[in-house]
Amino acid sequence: MVPSLRTLISENSPLIVPLAYDGISARLVRALNFKAAYIGSFAVSAAKYGLPDIGFVGLDDMADMVRRIAPIVEVPVIVDGEGGFGNPIHVARTVQVLERAGASATHIEDHIFGKHIGAPQVLPVKQAVDKIKAALDARSSDDFLIIARSDALVSEGEEATIDRLLAYQEAGADLLFLARAQQPGEVQNKRLAEGSRVPIVMTNAPGWSAAELAEQGADVVFYPTTAYLAAESSMRRAMEVLAAEASTVRIDNDYKSFEEFDQFLGIDDYGAKARTLGLIP
Repeated sequence: MVPSLRTLISENSPLIVPLAYDGISARLVRALNFKAAYIGSFAVSAAKYGLPDIGFVGLDDMADMVRRIAPIVEVPVIVDGEGGFGNPIHVARTVQVLERAGASATHIEDHIFGKHIGAPQVLPVKQAVDKIKAALDARSSDDFLIIARSDALVSEGEEATIDRLLAYQEAGADLLFLARAQQPGEVQNKRLAEGSRVPIVMTNAPGWSAAELAEQGADVVFYPTTAYLAAESSMRRAMEVLAAEASTVRIDNDYKSFEEFDQFLGIDDYGAKARTLGLIP
């Protein structure tokens, strides 16, 4: 049985949530005993379509990834709900679909377009509040958490962004997510932490540890890019050697053998089961 995400948040300071965007990263989440997993639209767009995260991914893509990842990680899955894929009516269906797919939480954003290609355009506060209310009304269980995310920092500044998040809190959001790009040594405004009655989500930032983000008020820290950045970098190095040398002999000992990787995937368990069933000697 998947543990309660609320309980995990209350018991960890902060709760560290790595990305799981395919079967391999999901198995690593489980093998390394992380307590929760995150599925972001950026990773899904990159892994599934080889495209940047500017709106190519839809609700079906995200729900399909939840259905694939959740049974592997066996921990609560937090999934990127974008802006709910439309107006409050669409937000309600987004919540219902993701909850049925097996997610434990989703975050709903206030941006309209341009998050990764310029300053995000954001909804008026009332429209964003209406989306949060629609999300809360649509869930079948209070155990499915609604995270209100604001991307207004670049376009509206910190004070206005915090005002937005506190308005989302008043609408009933279970967690608040301040999307921002922190820099090492930057002194953060603690007004959000002081004004929040619910847990706060932040993403990891270069040069910051999760403990340091917790000091800034984070109760949950997402690591939404680590897995795919590491994967692309490692694969690129290996394929550059193959392209340049028409051989991988020089790097064959730098990674697991095929047999070791097959064991990581659980081949031994399936072999034991096959013997029990008499399928193999």
